Amino acid sequence: MDEKTRRERQRRYLAICSERGWLNADNVENWPDDDSEKTEMARGLFGLALVSDADNLFEDFRQRIDATALNAGSNVNGAYAILKALSDEQKAALLTVFDDHLDLSIHMSMLRLDRFDHGFMKLQVQRSDPVESMPIPDSEIDIISDSCNELFQDALQWKEDFSRGTEIGRREPHRD
Repeated sequence: MDEKTRRERQRRYLAICSERGWLNADNVENWPDDDSEKTEMARGLFGLALVSDADNLFEDFRQRIDATALNAGSNVNGAYAILKALSDEQKAALLTVFDDHLDLSIHMSMLRLDRFDHGFMKLQVQRSDPVESMPIPDSEIDIISDSCNELFQDALQWKEDFSRGTEIGRREPHRD
């Protein structure tokens, strides 16, 4: 993505935040006093960040395949029917790009958790009783903390450790 595109996308992001009252005129966060409104704002900011990332991935993909004059259609089943008719070489190319986008999506999502522009993201697992399916009090385990962050760096290792990989037709994990 070039600098001009990055700035345009950032301006849109900031405009949405301003329209919602989440930023003041100096682009400083305008957190409300009410707890439920704070939660709504935090969830909205997180949702905006994730959707913006997805939009960026989509837009970049359109450019890479020289399809900027095309739009995604609404007939997903029809699209699958068209894809089934592709040659094996075309299907392999599609799988390669799809696999790359899955990896990139995970990477970007983990980056978003690691480096959320609007604050420190706290991600925890609270253990649950296997019989009662109820949370176990005081059993929180921080996935993101001051001493354990940078999930995006773990994402490639997770693919190496946990993916069924080539067994299901995915690429081998690679490090650039």
